[in-house]
Amino acid sequence: MSDDVAEKPPLNIPEFSPEGLSTAPKPVPRGRVGEIPVEVHALIGRATVSVSQLMAAKEGALFKLDRRFGDAIELQVNGKTIGYGEIVSDDRDNLVGIRMVSVEGI
Repeated sequence: MSDDVAEKPPLNIPEFSPEGLSTAPKPVPRGRVGEIPVEVHALIGRATVSVSQLMAAKEGALFKLDRRFGDAIELQVNGKTIGYGEIVSDDRDNLVGIRMVSVEGI
């Protein structure tokens, strides 16, 4: 071995206290983070069909969904269910919307 080898400085590894490892939820930050847009998907139902049924589908084809009129609409953000709602309409502008009836996982 050569005497020319430089000594490596000691590693500076920070120490963490158990109090710093809390699993409690942190408060939601306000300000600019609250302005980030997210896309909310309203799922009125799902249908499972075979590839042959899908390939044979023409205009006017019907797919039976797993929900009934009056059932809650599932609301998702990034594929995660955040709550349920009901379909509402705005008579003035002829628009469709969702009124939240329950919130979960936010």
